[in-house]
Amino acid sequence: MTTIDQTSLGCFAQGVEGDMTQCIVEGVFAAGPAPGVMGLLMAGVLVTSLYVAGDGSVAVPAVVTILFGSLLVAMLPPQFETFAYTIVAIGITAAVFGAYTRFTHQGRF
Repeated sequence: MTTIDQTSLGCFAQGVEGDMTQCIVEGVFAAGPAPGVMGLLMAGVLVTSLYVAGDGSVAVPAVVTILFGSLLVAMLPPQFETFAYTIVAIGITAAVFGAYTRFTHQGRF
């Protein structure tokens, strides 16, 4: 028969001898953020910064983001492929938005 000290809750059940802050921090930071979330954050910052620095068109940030993500697919280890594919997906989404804006919303060809 197992006791509570032998389970994952044992860290919290140590009473005054236990360190609850350490139990919480180790559980949160051991998991780490998901690679897809980090890719989403990085691609969003890349597209936004290139859009602000550019001429107001989303075409250049979209192309740079797609190329950067494609480069990362080949360079990163297999466990981080989700990270790179997320960057490529954000770039493709930005490119589709740029094409929609140019050809339908603005009426230019």
